[in-house]
Amino acid sequence: MRARPFVAIVTARLYAELGAIEFTLLAALLVGMLAPQGLLGPVAFCCLAGIAVALAASPGRHPHLDHCEQSAPLFGRELARAKAFAPCIAAVLTAAAYLAAAQTRGGVGTPFAAPIVLSAVILCTLVALCAAIRKGLPRTLYLGVAVAAGAAAYWIAVAGYVWGELLFCAVAAFFAVRQYGEALARYDPM
Repeated sequence: MRARPFVAIVTARLYAELGAIEFTLLAALLVGMLAPQGLLGPVAFCCLAGIAVALAASPGRHPHLDHCEQSAPLFGRELARAKAFAPCIAAVLTAAAYLAAAQTRGGVGTPFAAPIVLSAVILCTLVALCAAIRKGLPRTLYLGVAVAAGAAAYWIAVAGYVWGELLFCAVAAFFAVRQYGEALARYDPM
């Protein structure tokens, strides 16, 4: 993988989505201050924020970026990783803001809350990226899968299998990025 085009794509995507990122950060701070203790609040809110950030990175919202990214010297999977990294950064920042705000009022009250929330939000964001490049029923189905993945991660963690939740999120996120790369290659073959 080439570092310069990767960093350029991530930086350009973050800059283009700065308004959405700022909104999710402020919302995370506010909700983190007001939400009750427990694991459901951070997982649900941060996963929904990750899905929103992933949908904000949909093709066509910034056509100049789409053209620049297609001319970058990256192949399908490399381009998918670069395009997926910016929404993941935004989602992780949102989760960190939520957890920091919750910590100022006394914490979430659940041990290992940070790795549980971060792994679930990255998984939901990556699955939602597959929805961002589709329209109609396939988009709705991928959004349903993203919500279901976040719910499954939550229930695995609540059942007491924190390592199982982390493993589930890692494996599912791997397949989500792989599917995203294959879909990008199919929609715009080189």
